[in-house]
Amino acid sequence: MSLPRDLLAQARLLATKEPRCPKDASLRRAVSAAYYAFFHLLTDEASRFLISGSDRDSLRNLVARGFSHSEMGRTAKAFLSGYGGLTQHIQSIIPDASGYPEELSTVAAAFYDLQTARYAADYDMSHRVTRDETLTLVRLAESAFADWEKIRTHEAARIFLVALLMNEKWKRR
Repeated sequence: MSLPRDLLAQARLLATKEPRCPKDASLRRAVSAAYYAFFHLLTDEASRFLISGSDRDSLRNLVARGFSHSEMGRTAKAFLSGYGGLTQHIQSIIPDASGYPEELSTVAAAFYDLQTARYAADYDMSHRVTRDETLTLVRLAESAFADWEKIRTHEAARIFLVALLMNEKWKRR
């Protein structure tokens, strides 16, 4: 099993491991693991798209280290509104609105929501994390994995992957 899938399985395990009274730490770690599962799925997909070849793992790992959580969050937020929410420089490389799959907005929204929840779970100790909320987030990550699988080879999805790394730099042109 891959790291993203292992993290997703770990998120579900942590969310359900104490049947009666779940520990706050278990729920918080489950939320974090659900986010990191999707984060690593997308950074791995992007790195493999950008750097091909079976003997290029070291370079792919370096590229994966270049992703910024905050830039990825801002980029996902731009993509979650659909084609019309994208900046002109990204719209110009996606043929038209019909070339933008609905699942891409769902994937972007899931990433943004998981990242926001992870931040609250990891840093906001006043935020009460419930099992229901945690299981909803785990299901969101599972659904995002499935949606990503449907669109991963679509041109707009590939642009999304590169934008996760380059969107802020593209704005400087």
